[in-house]
Amino acid sequence: MKILVHAHTTFSGDGELSPRELAALARRSGFRAVLVTDHFESLNPDSFRALCESCRSIGDCLMVPGYERSWKGYHVLALGANEWYDDAEIGDWALKVRRHGGIVVLAHPTRYRHQVPAPILEACDAVEVWNSKPAYDGSIGPHPSGYLLLNAARFPVCSQDLHGVRHLTRVGVELERDCSNSAQVLQCLRSGRYRMTNGLFRFGRVLPPYAGGMLGLVHLIRRRLVEAAISARRAARAYSRSGHGSESLRSLRGTFKH
Repeated sequence: MKILVHAHTTFSGDGELSPRELAALARRSGFRAVLVTDHFESLNPDSFRALCESCRSIGDCLMVPGYERSWKGYHVLALGANEWYDDAEIGDWALKVRRHGGIVVLAHPTRYRHQVPAPILEACDAVEVWNSKPAYDGSIGPHPSGYLLLNAARFPVCSQDLHGVRHLTRVGVELERDCSNSAQVLQCLRSGRYRMTNGLFRFGRVLPPYAGGMLGLVHLIRRRLVEAAISARRAARAYSRSGHGSESLRSLRGTFKH
């Protein structure tokens, strides 16, 4: 059973798909369950209850509600959270999520260059060692540096951080058994009965040394390419805002006109 982890719906301010549209997309792509993580900051107790009700109303794909919360700029997922917790301290918040069956996950550590404050990391049960967004880890494989954030208690997960159709990849979690409800899905994750995959390669809780070396090189090259692309885009935007871009376009139009 393959599941899609970390996806947003229109209950998030930047989500583009309704829960039902997300479920249909996931099902067509071979996923039988979705761990929804809409932005905590876009929600309130009432809208979160509406999200949970919407997920429960969908029958052809198991939709597991949850949310993604920012702690001092670091994003943390509450997978399978079916209650609204608004504690001011991450430790208290994470304890409630965990006590009620949820899993607390550090999201996209590549975003933070794998440097995470100890209180935030210590509150987590798992780490997103593989986020398939191009700006993060891409769809080739997990980031070895993400594995360095694990310990005997924390385990790795992979995700898509999907906000719209353009973010869809084949990266997902393959469970060792079929699950009919959210509790079974979460228990498979906790017990390590899963593999992370992109449809070609599979990775587990421990990254083999040879794979770590190869992936380390891949991610080093990817990071440089991504940074170069971001710098080029920023430069193009700055040039356009300066007015030179518009002047060049007017000049070019004038040339063709004459």
